[in-house]
Amino acid sequence: MTKRNILILILGSIVGLVLIYFWQAHISWDELYGHFRNLDLKLVSLASVVYLFAYFVRSIRWNLLLSQSIKISIFRSWMYAMAGNLLNYLIPIRAGELVKAWFIKHNHNQPIVQTLPSVFIDKSFDTLAILAVILLIPFLTIQLSLALLVLLALLAMVFVVSIGIILLAAYRKDKAVGILQAFFSWLPGKVRNRINKFVLLFVQGLNVFEHHPLKLLGATGLTLLGIALDGLYFYLLFVAFGISFPFLLALFGYTLINMSYALPQPPAQLGSNEWMMIVIFSMGFGLTKSEASAIMAFAHVLTAILMLVFGSVAFAISGLEVLKMIFKGEQIDAKSA
Repeated sequence: MTKRNILILILGSIVGLVLIYFWQAHISWDELYGHFRNLDLKLVSLASVVYLFAYFVRSIRWNLLLSQSIKISIFRSWMYAMAGNLLNYLIPIRAGELVKAWFIKHNHNQPIVQTLPSVFIDKSFDTLAILAVILLIPFLTIQLSLALLVLLALLAMVFVVSIGIILLAAYRKDKAVGILQAFFSWLPGKVRNRINKFVLLFVQGLNVFEHHPLKLLGATGLTLLGIALDGLYFYLLFVAFGISFPFLLALFGYTLINMSYALPQPPAQLGSNEWMMIVIFSMGFGLTKSEASAIMAFAHVLTAILMLVFGSVAFAISGLEVLKMIFKGEQIDAKSA
């Protein structure tokens, strides 16, 4: 890794530890332990399966987007996605998205630049969850706090930008190319020319749905199924703790937590998940701090174990060489053009 990325990790870890310190200072540990005594491990096992299946559904969506340029098995796309997700989880600099494209190049001889558009579109579809959250609001008897309104506004901006780029690429390729290239106009000439070529190929690849309405419909349906599975996973954790809570509220709150990962996060969401849970479910939805903290503390450990186990297997299957390259600070896209 570069010195800059190492510094980001160190600072992020410090911020995460500070957040954990203040979080634990505001909860009752006796009440927290009390909730764990009611935990139903059978429901936890079911929730774990649902959690992994949600990622599998999203890998089917990515496979659908990839199919225009290359055919790979759904299992392979799932492994590549799980490895990339683990990297994003541990090192929040979004290198996991580039690693997914690197796996395609390494194992299927397709240049990274031809795969990245599908990765970008795949992640952009996840922002549809913001729209789903906004559409849910009229059906929920909640009063949005200022913190929730700010979070919704920030996430809505992410949704507008990502969808805007895709629409612009679909209907005004030249305009999209011009805007994206303008962001790199300050770079030295040689580097800028290389990036401009990449931008041109990238925008061309974004037009994946042209003349393919069924592909758009399928990607949208898989996205909605993934969102529903996320909500079901979190709802099952409430049931596992013996806490009565409406499914739609669990879906709404957990979707907000998931979407907050688009914003800067400490490594492994250390501390940020716990505070997001309190802001959304305790301050916003009326759970006690001990109830909200018990569920999120357990969910945080559970998802970390699942990500580490399945992500590690995915790296072993897909290619461990990329990890060596990342930690040595090498450019993993050096031969992708």
